[in-house]
Amino acid sequence: MRTFSDNRPALWSTNYGFNFGAWFVYNPLTEDGGDGVSFPDSNLSLSSITDGRSKTLMVSEVKAWTACKRNGGPSDTEIPVSVSEVSAVIASGAQFKNTGHTEWPDGRVHHTGFTATLPPNTEVPFVNNGQTLDGDYNSWQEGKLNGGSPGPPSYAIVTARSHHPGGVNSAMVDGSVSFVAENVSMSQWRAIDLPLQTSPRSES
Repeated sequence: MRTFSDNRPALWSTNYGFNFGAWFVYNPLTEDGGDGVSFPDSNLSLSSITDGRSKTLMVSEVKAWTACKRNGGPSDTEIPVSVSEVSAVIASGAQFKNTGHTEWPDGRVHHTGFTATLPPNTEVPFVNNGQTLDGDYNSWQEGKLNGGSPGPPSYAIVTARSHHPGGVNSAMVDGSVSFVAENVSMSQWRAIDLPLQTSPRSES
């Protein structure tokens, strides 16, 4: 449980997150979302999951109290493809927090989601105050204003992680659950993460 000293209600951490896609999460100006099954104010019908419900990730394990940096960068919006590139992106974040996945009702990706930038349990080292940590990244908190205006688009690296060796437990859209090995290739992991390639995906 996470408590506060300013009369805010206590919050509970979570060990599962929803699929927010591979990298791009949300643009508040256009209301476009990423290529996962979740993004702010999404309304995705099951019929639009073109890869099939049994082949598309809905939920995967994550670690609570994950270190992360946010609200800064990225300098390049091309999806990072290596751990070294990801570490550099994380370092570009302006604000350090060690509270990832500790606000269960918060719909932002670093609290209730994951992205498929890298395969499960990939260690992503970055240095904060001389300490090397394994971390995540959110370029901008979805819904946070920027000088009174909607914030910039959000890009996120929030790796699926578990406390047991070998991989993560994941649930597909059809409700089936399987164990995904951490040595799954990046292309395979992203293939089951991305239900379709079009955006926006908000449907009436």
